[in-house]
Amino acid sequence: MADFDYLFKGRQDHETTFHEELQNCPVVKKRISTGKQVAAMKATKDFTYRTKQAAGNGWVLVGDALGFLDPLYSSGILLALKSGELAADAIVDGLNRNDTSEEQLGVWAKEYFEGMDRMRRLVVEFYNGFNFGDFVRRFPHHKGNITDLLIGDLFKADLDQVFLDIDQMKSEEKSTANKH
Repeated sequence: MADFDYLFKGRQDHETTFHEELQNCPVVKKRISTGKQVAAMKATKDFTYRTKQAAGNGWVLVGDALGFLDPLYSSGILLALKSGELAADAIVDGLNRNDTSEEQLGVWAKEYFEGMDRMRRLVVEFYNGFNFGDFVRRFPHHKGNITDLLIGDLFKADLDQVFLDIDQMKSEEKSTANKH
């Protein structure tokens, strides 16, 4: 990870940048020397990613292998532990029933991804400059919900009302701005 301007301003392309930076890190160069490039180099400013599926027949993904959110919110350990906990329960249940199918091993994924999406939405609102202070003043009943979201209590469907009210507030602000 490096400053965006350092990596991309005045550089030729992503592959050239990669190889130039690789020269600065002999340990990494050695570690990847036996690897084979299988796709074009890409870069992103967004550190967030998520797989399309959490499990398949006989396998499960957890932690950063499953997905990752913005490092500034430090949600990685919480999400890694939660995905591990949910996956472990599904695995134990599946082994007890002799069922290691994708359906059994991934039974937890929908709830987990919904929680992860709630955290991502909170992060996006923060980066887009949403004023959470104004929001809590306008919707004081959501103060506890915002706290829950910030501490990682993401896996409750009733928290979705926070985002409906955020959308309402943003819509009203946009409407007011358009009138002036």
